[in-house]
Amino acid sequence: MRLHRLEVEAFGPFAGKVELDLDALSGAGLFLVHGPTGAGKTSLLDAVCFALYADVPGARSKRGLRSDHAAPEAVPCVRLELTVGGRRLRLERSPEFQRPKKRGTGSTKVQARVVLEERRGRTWVALSTRNDEVADLVKDVVGLGLAQFARVVLLPQGDFAAFLRATPEERREVLERLFDISVFADVEAWLAETRRTSGSALDAARRELSADLARLEDALTGVAGTVDDGAVPADDDAASHEVAGALSQAPVATVPARLTEIAEALEVRLTTALADVDAAEGADRLAQEAVLSATRQADLARRAQRARLTLAELDDGEPGHASRVTALEAATRAATLGGHLAAVRRAATEVEQARAVVGRRTAALAARGLQATPDRAADLADRVHALDATVTVLESATRTALTLRQRLDDVVTRRQTAEHTVTAASTALDQAAPEVEHLTAEVQRLAAAAERVPGLELALAGHEERLRTLAAVEADLAAHDALAPDLVAHRDVVLAAQSVLLTLRQRRLDGMAAELAADLDDGDACPVCGSAEHPHPASTAGHVTADEVARAEADLDGAREALAVIESRATALLSAVETRRSALGDATRADVEAEVATAVLTLAEAGAERDRAHEAALRLADLRTRVSSLATARDRAAADTESLAHQAGQLTAEAADVTAALADAVSAHSECPCGTADPASHTATATAVDALVREVEVATSATARHDAAHNALLTAVEEAGFADPADAASAALPAADLERLRRVVVAHDDARATARAVLDDPEVVASLDQPLPDVPAAEATARAARQAVVSASTHREVLTRAVRVLARLRPSLEQTCERVAALDERHARVRDLADVAGGLGPDNTLKMRLTSFVLAARLEKVAALANERLQVMGAGRYVLEHSDERAAGGARSGLGLRVLDQWTGRTRETTTLSGGESFMASLALALGLADAVKEEAGGHDLATLFVDEGFGSLDDDSLEEVLTVLDGLREGGRAVGVVSHVADLRARIPHQVVVRKGTDGSTVEVRTAAGTQHVA
Repeated sequence: MRLHRLEVEAFGPFAGKVELDLDALSGAGLFLVHGPTGAGKTSLLDAVCFALYADVPGARSKRGLRSDHAAPEAVPCVRLELTVGGRRLRLERSPEFQRPKKRGTGSTKVQARVVLEERRGRTWVALSTRNDEVADLVKDVVGLGLAQFARVVLLPQGDFAAFLRATPEERREVLERLFDISVFADVEAWLAETRRTSGSALDAARRELSADLARLEDALTGVAGTVDDGAVPADDDAASHEVAGALSQAPVATVPARLTEIAEALEVRLTTALADVDAAEGADRLAQEAVLSATRQADLARRAQRARLTLAELDDGEPGHASRVTALEAATRAATLGGHLAAVRRAATEVEQARAVVGRRTAALAARGLQATPDRAADLADRVHALDATVTVLESATRTALTLRQRLDDVVTRRQTAEHTVTAASTALDQAAPEVEHLTAEVQRLAAAAERVPGLELALAGHEERLRTLAAVEADLAAHDALAPDLVAHRDVVLAAQSVLLTLRQRRLDGMAAELAADLDDGDACPVCGSAEHPHPASTAGHVTADEVARAEADLDGAREALAVIESRATALLSAVETRRSALGDATRADVEAEVATAVLTLAEAGAERDRAHEAALRLADLRTRVSSLATARDRAAADTESLAHQAGQLTAEAADVTAALADAVSAHSECPCGTADPASHTATATAVDALVREVEVATSATARHDAAHNALLTAVEEAGFADPADAASAALPAADLERLRRVVVAHDDARATARAVLDDPEVVASLDQPLPDVPAAEATARAARQAVVSASTHREVLTRAVRVLARLRPSLEQTCERVAALDERHARVRDLADVAGGLGPDNTLKMRLTSFVLAARLEKVAALANERLQVMGAGRYVLEHSDERAAGGARSGLGLRVLDQWTGRTRETTTLSGGESFMASLALALGLADAVKEEAGGHDLATLFVDEGFGSLDDDSLEEVLTVLDGLREGGRAVGVVSHVADLRARIPHQVVVRKGTDGSTVEVRTAAGTQHVA
């Protein structure tokens, strides 16, 4: 895979458009991306990842990719051209971002966008604009995910320094993301799942067996309980023990044999229980028959005694019974006259009420001045109703006259108002005409002056920006001058540290003989001359150790880093000063301040004229609106005046006609008995006369009904056998008393008949000659017999249920026992295998999971590939080794890394390496891992690589060795980009991408052998 071109716009710290021709840089093979901290070096790598995967690696978020320095309307965009698998592709992506709304305030969200194209011939052909389709195609073509791409192509040294020192479990997480071990992970997961399912199946089978055994034990425990209670004698002690045994505690293999023993014992018991039930039921039948016979004989004797007592009591009350019978007969006859008596009372009440109403109606007419009697009421009503039509005409004419008067008064008032409106509007229009002409001329005059304001505002903004640029130049120069003492001091510190390091290295080389002599023992061969005798070993006094040299190297690295930081700051300040001075030209502060003052004064004068023009235009618009409204109101009021004058004439004529018709109606109504011309009074009088006529008719009808009811009563009294109505009324009783008397008489007769019937029964007569039986004794005997039947039946049912339960559960229990044994054996095999694959079993002494074992092989390959590069760096001193030693504390093992120091022949932890040694080992490890992942992903050729940071920890010799390794990566046309801010690399790598930061965002320039090219 080779990257050709990268374009970035409004992305990260870059406000404008940045175009990087990676083909031109690739021609050099090795190029440097440098700039101050925070300038945006890593953002260029993020842009490559975002173009391919719509995301950025590490802890950075893709939500903040849009540049904060860009214009509000700018659209963030990344374009990347690359060749992979023989295909030339171009990706263009925009992240999701917020832009200002086109109307109103606030912002609106713009969705993410992607376009994937392929170069076919001389044209670009669009392949897809869908995020999911593009992601699938990139994954298929590149063969790497984002995590793998970030490790293989970008080579983040900081991450691999952590990988170098990580624990086996942390190293496992990184390797799982880079290598596809899904097949082995699936096997491991399948074994774990099979262990869980087999365990669950075994537990379920055991629970099923326990449930069936519990049900069987419940039935068998009931059998044992009946034996222990003593209700039924036990056959023998052995059978009782088998019934009450706890089957759930027995081994599964013995359960079938025990079930057979229990079934045989239960059959013997059940046969005995059936015979016991038959004997108890026979005794119970005889006892129940004896109870029934004794109870019947006792009941007959008690009935005869009660009948004799009842007849005696009835004979004593016979006189009172005869008087009640006579009173009942008379009251029954009187009850037939109740309807006639009630009808007479109702008729009398109706006559009285009707006469009272007639009197009130007569008094009401008298209050109106009319002397009316019941016999003259109909004649008076005829006279009043004869004039009803005249009253209707009178009422209509009165109502019409009132309406016409109200309408005429309203028309006159509206006409006066309209005439006043015409006069006022005409006067106002005459006064407004001169003012309209004056304001029109003023607006035209001020409009020309207002047009100068936008140009003046733009000019003022330019002058103020020049003034701010001048202030920034002065501040940067002051800051650069302030850094001068620090630069001198840090350079002195670097020179002193270099001198100390060179001295210590020379002393260590001079004392190597003493170091070799310290390890010599008598009889051992000398590593230099081979002799076994050592007569004069070198002295170790004043010898310099490797730790002292390492500390001096660390001191020098720290001093160089501090100097590089200050030099970077000073260079950035001077670069910013040169850029701003080129924009200012030869202008001084006094010149720029004078330009600003003049522009401010001119803009203020033009602004005042613009404000006056605006105010005049507003006043003119308001005045014209008011003139238009006045003219409209005047015309409308003039038309209303003419219309209202015509309406007033018509209403006056109609009022005269209605007044004449009203006078004729009053004259015709003068003879009415009501004595008034008021229509309402006439209507009320007619209503009162009609009511009197109706009430007179009601009273006449009520009197006739009363006479008829009285005659019917006299006839009914005579037929009922009473002398007169008063005699019948005295014999009558209320309905409740009559019913109560009838029930008493009937009860007396029924009691006598019942007692006589009992004494006439032959069985009752016969029982009087026999002695009374002992019923309680017979009942006690029957209860004892019934209890014996219940006990025997209960015991039989318990045994029967136990036999049925055993017969139903026995086949299932035997099958379940076989299944539990088989599942137990299978689960043991699966559990042991899954524990070994998961790193949990006792046989897995390293606690290494299957996936870890596979990753360990990958790690061995990575270490071998890394050592090929590490042989060049560090003078071939160190070799990375994979370690599968068991971790302390029972932790998982198998993915350890150690470093072999070939100078001492000892293996030690990677954490003991110095800063520069750690960088070289980490870089070698990153390159080896990149090669291993490339092979794993299908062997795609990676023609473009980036190495991100970490060079500041190297001394000159180590830096030269690392650059030699990186330079070797160029074989086959590969391009390697080094991302660093280390100053020494600028002199060693001529092809550079320089990233600069500023207040308006970062900029980029490309430096090649052909010269400097500004790209943003």
